[in-house]
Amino acid sequence: MSTKTETKKKFPINFEFLQKLGKALMSVIAVMPAAGLVISLGNVVMMIFTEGAGYQIGNVLAQLGWGIITNLHILFACAIGGSWTKDRAGGSFAALICFILINILTGAMLGVNNTMLTDPNAVTHTFFGQPIRVSDYFVSVLGNPALNMGVFVGIIAGFVGASAYNRYYNFRRLPPALSFFNGKRFVPLVCMFYSVITAFVLSAFWPLAQGMINAFGIWIATSSETSAVLAPFIYGTLERLLLPFGLHHMLTIPMNYTSFGGTYIIATGPSAGQAVYGQDPLWLAWVTDLINYKNAGDMASYQNLLTSVTPARFKVGQMIGSTGLLLGIGLAMYRCSEPQYRARMRAMILSISAAVFLTGVTEPMEFLFMFCAIPLYIVYAILQGCAFALAGIIHLRLHSFGNLELFSRIPLALNAGLGGDLINFVICVVVFFIIGYFTAYFMITKFNFATPGRNGNIPEEETEEDTPEPVKKDAPAGDSQASRIIALLGGKENIIDVDACMTRLRVTVKDPSLVKELPEWKAEGAMGLIKKDNGIQAVYGPKADVLKSDIQDLL
Repeated sequence: MSTKTETKKKFPINFEFLQKLGKALMSVIAVMPAAGLVISLGNVVMMIFTEGAGYQIGNVLAQLGWGIITNLHILFACAIGGSWTKDRAGGSFAALICFILINILTGAMLGVNNTMLTDPNAVTHTFFGQPIRVSDYFVSVLGNPALNMGVFVGIIAGFVGASAYNRYYNFRRLPPALSFFNGKRFVPLVCMFYSVITAFVLSAFWPLAQGMINAFGIWIATSSETSAVLAPFIYGTLERLLLPFGLHHMLTIPMNYTSFGGTYIIATGPSAGQAVYGQDPLWLAWVTDLINYKNAGDMASYQNLLTSVTPARFKVGQMIGSTGLLLGIGLAMYRCSEPQYRARMRAMILSISAAVFLTGVTEPMEFLFMFCAIPLYIVYAILQGCAFALAGIIHLRLHSFGNLELFSRIPLALNAGLGGDLINFVICVVVFFIIGYFTAYFMITKFNFATPGRNGNIPEEETEEDTPEPVKKDAPAGDSQASRIIALLGGKENIIDVDACMTRLRVTVKDPSLVKELPEWKAEGAMGLIKKDNGIQAVYGPKADVLKSDIQDLL
């Protein structure tokens, strides 16, 4: 009797897949703060110099940022294509081919031309005979009509191109006469075929999905009456609860950079008539239009825009959390620490608090109590949801990724007439700082949580700089932090892929049982460790990307 070994298939969308997707998306999102900063600086310069060379310089700065924001779909395609293939250049190139072809084909398959794009009354029909207005469903992408899919077309094209490359990069079955097209040269041909199939499917079914997304996005951008409090509360709470698993990007990225987070048509300036999607681009476009209306003396349009659009409902709560709530919790952890560890705690809390306050990257502080005081973290997530809900109660029409960026946007907010919102923001920050401090102090002392500096949870003394020393490829084993992290991961042979987002090393391993546990990782400076399937996440704060590069140099 013969026996057959069965291999259990994994569901294709698992933790490993999601952490890889989050990493790919974050490679694009990481450039967004810089884009927002130069837009803000450019607008400030244009406010100071209303004409001449100064105005032109400001406009150039602003267009630098808008060039990134309005081309996120292309950037997502290249990022995903490169992340899902071993040859990053080849994967990105294949994804870009698919991006171009899919967009061209969706417009052609549904019979839309450039003339129809400029006609507000032009109508075409879906494959099922349903009439749809061209202006509502199509945009110009690289000079050709295409379905208005925003960043989704980039994500789809990235996966299509990566799939084509991974499957056919070593293809060698063509006859000798066509051998030139074997190997990587065969990939573009496959990309053409895959793009036709993908474009056909999207042309058939995307108009229905797009109609629902457009309606939802317009509701998000313009409605503060329906679910004004409940929707931001649920979003803010759930986003923090997903953070320990590294899956919060699945919420934040669609909300911040796709039409799920709102659709807005720019009304003034060089980009008038262009649509932007998501909370951050929407806020920048909205505040710019307010300023332009005000400067032009069109107060009727200004007042209408000020009252009809409520941006940042799904962002400002995070700013209140990082500026007030978390810093209050940090102070409580310091005050609750044992006297002999106060000096270490003071240095650690101050450095982490400064990073959280300035950059808005909250994970270094959250991981100090996330696992050692789980009930406190759950309460913190609920309080964070309450901070989000405030946008539905009082005027908090502000948006930034940290206070460094907020400071650059204060002139814009003041010129747009949002001084009251800034005052409300400061009041909310102070209130949530107090709430965070007393809530954390009560829970830590009442339930005797082992937060840093208590009950044997001893903060390590700093023995090396925040930024690791660069390592050489021929460095002896064990003489650098990178080599010791490789050992924690089970050795070089156990590592499949190494990458990083803003604060985490994201590693795929062959055998997760070989990966060391949290105490060993803490000895190497990690603030947290997440193990799920073959995906490993080690939280190192902003130096995670530097560590990734050092580890890759040694592999």
